[in-house]
Amino acid sequence: MSETTTTKLSASHVIVGKELQMDVYHKSGVLLVKRGHYVLTEEQKQRLLANGEISKDAKMAAAERELRERREKQQEQQRKERESRGRNPLVEMDSLAHKMRGLLNHYFHVSEFEAQVTQVAQRLATLAEQQPDGLIASCLLVPFQDYGSTHSLHTAAILAVLGRRLKLPADEMQVLLCAALTMNISATGLHSELTKQQSRLSNEQQQQMYGHPLLSSALLRDLGVENERWHLLVQQHHEEWNGAGYPYGLKKEEIDPGSHLIRLTDVLTSLLISQAHRAGRLPSIALARLYKGEFSEFDARFVALLIKELGIYPPGSFVRLANQEIAIVTHRAADGNNTQPRVASVRAANGEVYGEPMPRNTGLADYAISQPVSPQEAGVRPAFLLKLWNN
Repeated sequence: MSETTTTKLSASHVIVGKELQMDVYHKSGVLLVKRGHYVLTEEQKQRLLANGEISKDAKMAAAERELRERREKQQEQQRKERESRGRNPLVEMDSLAHKMRGLLNHYFHVSEFEAQVTQVAQRLATLAEQQPDGLIASCLLVPFQDYGSTHSLHTAAILAVLGRRLKLPADEMQVLLCAALTMNISATGLHSELTKQQSRLSNEQQQQMYGHPLLSSALLRDLGVENERWHLLVQQHHEEWNGAGYPYGLKKEEIDPGSHLIRLTDVLTSLLISQAHRAGRLPSIALARLYKGEFSEFDARFVALLIKELGIYPPGSFVRLANQEIAIVTHRAADGNNTQPRVASVRAANGEVYGEPMPRNTGLADYAISQPVSPQEAGVRPAFLLKLWNN
């Protein structure tokens, strides 16, 4: 090869233990090493650097390849960062709801059931850590088709938020979430059926309801779940401090604190959903009545922490402002002020829907929250609100 068509071999072109990406020539033009040959020792590398040349075309190709590899590496890093942050939490919870619907209604057709439930639990824990406001909002906004499975998902989601506040160890958080996700596996269909039923439970339905904690545990054993704490939490998730719970009628000191936590979030999330025999409570009203102990006796510390974590007006709930606009609560206040969360107005005082949500400062008199309103009164589709929780 002539001098005008070659250039000096550089150290970046020769990596010990890897294939050469181009032919290497002696300055006399003799081929020293063909492309694809492995450079096995540092000594061999130094000999090539001292005497080797490559064609200018090869050098250009190597430069282009290095640039392409850098770009691909950057793109892969960006992809991993996006995945670590997660998708829009409302979209992700919709996906998780579909997954849990399949897991809880068709469990004997699911391979690696325990691993799949654990994956959902891990994702909820990550969302609670990275996007807690969006996770809370998703429980109030995302439509669902199957109440039985979605209720378990919502219970686990709120439990993940509370567990983060309690600074639960990762392994404790995981088993609690797995138990919450599967607590009603033997009665998923019954729970969905009862939301549409206006009459009292039949004797058969009562027996199925009272027995479902134990039957759910038995089903989990058939599905390969061997974690005894998981089973205990499922078996006790309907026990009450006053001894009126089931299936064992345990007293306060006999109930696992984790089961008590699951029961607390179970009750709250069930209050928020409309059923045939009653309308869902507004979040602020449900939390207030929960605090007063109207639905059951709960550990006051847990209830106070739950209310502090969700806020009086949780993300995803609707409120009326002092100027008569209707707004959606998007994020809890950074300073912990429960009366002044971040909101975005969706309807003007005259009832017209804004073209896009309008951020408002609830610390200002005109935009102070005056009262909660129902999703029906707000009358906006969840898709209209999605971007409020984009990363």
